[in-house]
Amino acid sequence: VLAPREHRTAPSSLIYMADFSQPLPGTAGALDNNGSVKETLKSVLTREFWRNAAESLSSEKALRYRTLAKSALNPLEFSKPAQAEVLPRVISNGFKFLPIYTVAVGVPLALYTLLSSWWLCIGAFAICGTWGFAYGMRREAASLDIAGVPVPKPLACGGASLLLMLLTGMISAFAYAAVLGAVVALPHAALHKVPEAGGFDEESAALNAAIPAASIVA
Repeated sequence: VLAPREHRTAPSSLIYMADFSQPLPGTAGALDNNGSVKETLKSVLTREFWRNAAESLSSEKALRYRTLAKSALNPLEFSKPAQAEVLPRVISNGFKFLPIYTVAVGVPLALYTLLSSWWLCIGAFAICGTWGFAYGMRREAASLDIAGVPVPKPLACGGASLLLMLLTGMISAFAYAAVLGAVVALPHAALHKVPEAGGFDEESAALNAAIPAASIVA
């Protein structure tokens, strides 16, 4: 006859071991964030993401900028201005083609200026690190403690960015790039015909209404 087995209880060291089947309270948010980042990266690799991106390029706003670029490069819209037409053309075309000038002239000059000096690169990385620390690592905090004084994050980051730009000479470098970009874009703005009222945007229409007055003054 088989003897009944004795029921043995688990050792106390096994009973009170930590249960790792559930995530710790402090790591649940980090796991959720990592999951969201992975899902975002996966969505970028899908066809639907690129299909939506292509559809957004064909939207009304993208069509407006494509039409604006064609107008800027259309040789039929250039002519030699009279002396009284130079200033109205520069003012009107400056507002009308501002996105084109920014992308084609301003951004390349800004990047060239930024990469031309180690001090400017260090200042740019420091500014990005400041904003990344405030709104990335400390995104839940409403303010930053500076010398024991709570300072709102926009004010703290803005003041630090201004100080870094002054120390590295970034303000003067970007001012030089802006002046140079304006000089480069000036011939195009002066030789391009003035846009008609009701053209691309309301600003051009408003400027066209002020052009006769500027011509009389000139």
